[in-house]
Formats: sequence, C-alpha cells, structure tokens
Amino acid sequence: MFFHFHHPRAATNSPAARRTELLSRDFILLFCLSMCSNGHIAVFYCFEQWLEGVAVSPNWRGLLISSMFAMVLFLRPPASFLLLRGGRLPALAFSTAALIGVMSGYLWLPETRLVEGVLALRLLQGIAIAVQSSCITSVLVNCIPPGQSARGFALFSLTVLLPYSIIPAVSEKILLPLLGGSEPRLFALTGVLAFISLLLVIPLAPRLSVTELPVEHQNGVSRGTLWNSVRHSGLFCIFFACLCFSIMTILAIFFIKGLCSVTGGQPSLFFSTYTVTIILVRLLASKRLDALPHHSVSILCSLGLALCMLGFAWGPPWAFVPIACLYGLGIGLLYPLLASVVYNRSTPVTRSFNSNMMMSAFDASGMLAPLVGGLVIHAGFGYRGVFTATAVSITLCGLWTLLDWLRFHRVKGEGASA
Repeated sequence: MFFHFHHPRAATNSPAARRTELLSRDFILLFCLSMCSNGHIAVFYCFEQWLEGVAVSPNWRGLLISSMFAMVLFLRPPASFLLLRGGRLPALAFSTAALIGVMSGYLWLPETRLVEGVLALRLLQGIAIAVQSSCITSVLVNCIPPGQSARGFALFSLTVLLPYSIIPAVSEKILLPLLGGSEPRLFALTGVLAFISLLLVIPLAPRLSVTELPVEHQNGVSRGTLWNSVRHSGLFCIFFACLCFSIMTILAIFFIKGLCSVTGGQPSLFFSTYTVTIILVRLLASKRLDALPHHSVSILCSLGLALCMLGFAWGPPWAFVPIACLYGLGIGLLYPLLASVVYNRSTPVTRSFNSNMMMSAFDASGMLAPLVGGLVIHAGFGYRGVFTATAVSITLCGLWTLLDWLRFHRVKGEGASA
C-alpha cells in the first residue's frame, strides 16, 4: 500500500527512528507475547479431525474453522484505526485475558448444541485475536529499524512457526494420550499460554501507553488520509498475493492430517520438518533477506511451493519429508519478502495501518480457505483435491507478485520521465 517517502519531522520525533538495533527489549517482549498467543491457534491443527470425530458435516466443519478468521478479518481494520489514537494497553490486556476464558470454554460445550457452542467460541476468539494482534502489530512496526524490515519480519514470524513446530508434535505424542485423547481438554490447556501472555503485557505497559505517531499526527489520523494511502500505494497486487499465499498455508495446516490418513504420511513429522526448516532459513539468512531481489525471489518461491503441494498430494511416500523441507524453504523466504515490500513502500504515518491491512489479507484467507477445503471434499475430490487447490492458489500468488513488479516499474518509469 505504500511507496516509501522520507519524512524529516518523523525522523526526529518517532521513537522507532531513533533505534538502530532490531533485537531491542520491546521487540523481544513482543516476540515472547506473540509466540505464547499463537500457541492457542496452533493447537487447532487437529480441529478439523476432531469435528469429523464428533460427526460434524464437512460444510459445517469449513464454516466453524473459518468463522474465527472471518471475525478477525472484519474487526482488524477498525481496530487498527482506533488503536492509532491510543488505548493499546487496556485493549491488549483485556483481549489476552478473554482468550483464557474462550479456550477453557471447550470443556463446557453442550453435546446437544455442540455446533452452536463451538461457533460462539470461535467468534469470541476472533474478536480477541483481532484486537490483540492489531495491538502487537502497531508496536512491532515501530520496533523495526529502517533497512531491516525483511529481517525483522523474518525473525518475528518465528512466533508463529515455533508453536507449530512444537505443539502438534508434543500434543500427538504426549499431551493427547495423557488427556485421554480429548481435544477439548487440549484446547483448554493452552489457556496457560494466554496467562503467560497476560503477564508479558506488564513490562510492555510503558510502550503500549504512548502513541507511535509523528508529532504532527498525534491528534489523530483521518480516515481520508488512510484511504488515500490505500488508493495510491500500488500494493493491492501484493495484498492479493498475500491472500493466495496464506490460503495455501491455511489449507495445508488444517487438512494435512486428513491427507496423511490417505497417503500414510505422519502429520507431526510434516509440522516439525517444515517449521524447523523455516526457522533455520530465517535465522541463517535473515541478515541477507533485505538484499535479495524481493519480487523475482517471491515468484520463484511461489512456483516451487506449487510443485510441493502437488508432491504432497500425488508424490510417492518416500518423498514426504524432502518435500516438507522444500515447502519450509519456500515459506521461509516468501513471507518476509512480501511483508518487506509492504513495509518499505509505506510512510511512517501509515505503516501500522498498512501492515494491519496486509494482515487482513491473511485473515481473509483464514475465512476463505476452510470453506474452499470443505467444498472440495464435499464435491468428492477428497484431500488430494484440497492440496491440488493449494497448488493453484500459490501459483496465483506468483502471478499477483509479477503484476505488482510490472506495475511498480511502469509507475517508476513514468515518474522518472516526468
């Protein structure tokens, strides 16, 4: 959404502009808070299979998975706009505390009204996540020094990867057997992570209590200013690329266990293999990410990931782990590069809002992907059909990135000739 402009006054007044170290105290605290919070999203890796086990129809399963993401999608933009004007400390504390109650609620679902109960919990969780993640993003983008955006997003993305690399494997091997195979007990147990997140809000309180806006905008940013940024940013293609990329990842997360029941693979091995690969890529290559040609590498990653998705669906069993490694490599590079394009083409005033708009594209994928998966299965194409659909989605990601590349160079050329 943004071309990069230099604001002299923002450079002197913004707290972010005065920092040159990425791994600041606030960045590390946000990292830990976000990692704990993402733990009670990662635990839903078994949600679809649990719904199948309690005889919920495929159409309802897709709706129940997507309902939380739909609520996040609808609430994130207004939440991010309101949070520009302050109030992040009570918003983050309240939303984090609410997640404790939501996760515990799975223990008390009525058998006769199971679908309605699950839907209510998913909607409440979506509200809490929309507020919580908007608060985290608004602080995060101001903790990242200029010139380190790809590295910053690469490292912070580990807050999602680490829970997915640990929770599914630990749950399958240790927690579920100890809990009698009860997924609702497993969901409730992750409320402990929300409690840890709540404790981490305390040392972040001073940072959450101040505005990150430059002085000239600290009386508020108008809707017109933000909408003008959206219209003239030139990043709509990147947002669509993020949408298609995230549709692939959501489908893979929620349907890999079903696919493995057909192909004989191990879902815990999938999660641990690809997440460890991503972690290694982002730790070892994080300092070089900002120097890579963002668009061309993103397009190559998209095509490679499409082949991985087809390999999961139709490849031989022995290729499962190597493909998971290649899948992790592709994701490890693609997300921080797309996020860096968004960050680098923003202004200091609109960076928080624009980054939340990018996150809204990911939210939309969370709503759309489960519906697509449910429809594909309902149409009789099975789990292999779902993963074929993921290959189509990530191919579209590459095409949207190519369109943005062509558009950006055309606009840049027109500006130079003028």
